[in-house]
Amino acid sequence: MEKTGGKVNKRILEIRMLGDFSFCSNDRMLSGDKVRGKQIWSLLEYIMVNRHNEISMDGLIQALWRDDEIEDPANALKNLAYRLRVTLKNSLDLEDEVILYKHGAYVWNKNVPCIVDVDELEAVYKETQQKSLSKDELLTRYRKMINIYKGNFMPQSSFKEWIVPFNVYYQRIYMESVAACCEILLEREDFRSVEEICHRAIVIDPFVETNHANLLKALIGLKNHDKAVDHYNYVNKLFYDELGVRPSDLVTKLYHDATNKNTALNQDIALIKDNLKEVAKILGAVYCNYEQFKMIYQLEARAALRSGKSIFIALLTVTGKNKKELPRESLDVTFDKIKNAIVSSLRKDDVVTRYGRTQFLLLLSNLTYEDANTVLNRLVWKINESGFHNSIEVFGQFQSLDPIELEERDVSI
Repeated sequence: MEKTGGKVNKRILEIRMLGDFSFCSNDRMLSGDKVRGKQIWSLLEYIMVNRHNEISMDGLIQALWRDDEIEDPANALKNLAYRLRVTLKNSLDLEDEVILYKHGAYVWNKNVPCIVDVDELEAVYKETQQKSLSKDELLTRYRKMINIYKGNFMPQSSFKEWIVPFNVYYQRIYMESVAACCEILLEREDFRSVEEICHRAIVIDPFVETNHANLLKALIGLKNHDKAVDHYNYVNKLFYDELGVRPSDLVTKLYHDATNKNTALNQDIALIKDNLKEVAKILGAVYCNYEQFKMIYQLEARAALRSGKSIFIALLTVTGKNKKELPRESLDVTFDKIKNAIVSSLRKDDVVTRYGRTQFLLLLSNLTYEDANTVLNRLVWKINESGFHNSIEVFGQFQSLDPIELEERDVSI
């Protein structure tokens, strides 16, 4: 205890459950890495998650020893609770017991003054639901929620089934606050703040597409179009590799907005031409994202009828050997090796892209049907014999590109 002006003040216990699980009292701190005994820490986790309720012994035994058989679980729980009390008291120098036993149940001592980050988060969230608040008042509260949320709920134990629902809930209200905050900030053209908030939210969960869309809006607003294009390419690859899907129409439209912005108005044509040149040494086929591939395909389809070029589209599919499921270990490294093998084996005017998690699309130009078949068979054989991964194999198929017959028009300058 501390004395202030003749009065005795109890220490305030600060409890963090977002981004970590730790206890702090003045200059003393307790976290999982300082506790001997995994079950002691698990008991504290369960009590804190259910701190607003009385917790029966049966409930605790079920949570802690669900898959284990012990001779006397009730006595084991009492011993564990005793060791936990000693750990808390010694580590944090507490005057009062924070875990009480009443009427056959364990309960958190509500008389101990404490600040719990998730309680603060939820209190501010409830305030944001008031319809009477102005945009300025809402913005202040959204920023406060974003500041409180240091990471996912009890991340070291996020796999435990009694933690999962809380993790989902707190992350949901955090992401809601991020989206609502960014909406107001974008209206006010505070693009720097949006960029910072979205970057942090994407680290917490990279698959919330709203955050990517708002980040692209901010980068375009800052006229950082190159960075916006780079971020789209990152999102495109991430969603393909991990989910097997493409970004939404909104994200794709923002990508096109970024690529269509002219960052060098009134430049001399010679400078523009120089900027269009490939900087790196040209080796093998062109590798691009799916949106760029689609644009090239459509352009080739428009020109094919008039040019007379024979063009083929090929699909390479990577599967587990003998139709088994693809092995997960080292899969990203293996796919990078396959991509490099495809690009280096094809010619400079061929085009390659990743399609979903397990496929590659190829655009092969100026070949006969027989030559295209030979090229594809040779490429499939090369990859399968390369030894990139002993548990995968590649299959290929191809079709000729369908030319688009355009209405003839006179073009004059």
